[in-house]
Amino acid sequence: MKFITSREIRSNPARLWEVREGDEAVITVNGKPRAIVVAIGDDLEETLATVRRAKAATALEKIRLHSREKGLDTLPQREIDAEIRKVRAGR
Repeated sequence: MKFITSREIRSNPARLWEVREGDEAVITVNGKPRAIVVAIGDDLEETLATVRRAKAATALEKIRLHSREKGLDTLPQREIDAEIRKVRAGR
């Protein structure tokens, strides 16, 4: 994995084209990761779908961890249903 600073991109945008199919690069700002560049190959839609699935899976895992930390994973089904009804009624 390559790391490219935002300063490098400003001074030499062609650095981004060094990312080849199957590779990725992390763009950093002030030493902190801010974006990932992924070479897409021949199928843009497939690559986007894969990235979106990965982001959704990560978000779901964070929700599950939060639920476990707060003890919400042990709520009985009737309490879950009541909470859903309450939220829907507020729409």
